[in-house]
Amino acid sequence: MIGTVIKAELRNMTRDKMYLVFAFYPVLLGIGGYYLIDYLENQVAPDNLTPEIVAMFLILMTGYIFGALMGFTLLDDKDDKVLMSLKITPISVKYYVIIKLLVAFIFGFIATVVITLATGFLPDATFFSVILISFAGAMQAPGLTLIVNSFSSNKVEGFVVMKLSGLLLILPVVAFFVMDWQEIFLVFAPGFWPARMIQIELLPDFETNFNFVMYFILGVIYNMLFLTLFMKIYSKKSNL
Repeated sequence: MIGTVIKAELRNMTRDKMYLVFAFYPVLLGIGGYYLIDYLENQVAPDNLTPEIVAMFLILMTGYIFGALMGFTLLDDKDDKVLMSLKITPISVKYYVIIKLLVAFIFGFIATVVITLATGFLPDATFFSVILISFAGAMQAPGLTLIVNSFSSNKVEGFVVMKLSGLLLILPVVAFFVMDWQEIFLVFAPGFWPARMIQIELLPDFETNFNFVMYFILGVIYNMLFLTLFMKIYSKKSNL
């Protein structure tokens, strides 16, 4: 069924111009970011963190974009009565939604890996580190999909919710300036965990409370709890 949903989502992207823009947005971000970061590195002082912050933001944005894309297609399914039709079939509606969330994660993961490797945003990171960062970053995608659908009933409301949820991307930026116990105020943002991992790769001398692998493990655990919570909220709202 995963293959069927992926094919359906690819068809949706080609039919709707908004979805097509969303799908190619990470590529545009990658190309623009590649030249922007190079420019900033030549313009700012060596101790200025602007290039590193921009690189981190662009990496995190990739998973976020696919979460928004899948969030809108799920709203389309609701408007087109797809979810209602599934209730009279052997396929569970909740199972279908979970597959959609998984597809959002897969798209976000692949795109993050490709963009990160192609642009060299993390020049000193190993391939294994890029995989872990991309995995943690892509977990934002199903989270955003659920947020959009838990608090909106149509694409207009969904767009507003998506924009507001973008504030969650500010907290990982703050992580560059927050250390020690103070980071506890930032852990509630799903993107905080991959942000810390990116930070460790970009600034090896920066002191953090945990090492790279621990931030990955804690990030996966937190994001799974986050997804479980919002899946319950969405299920209750949609009577799944």
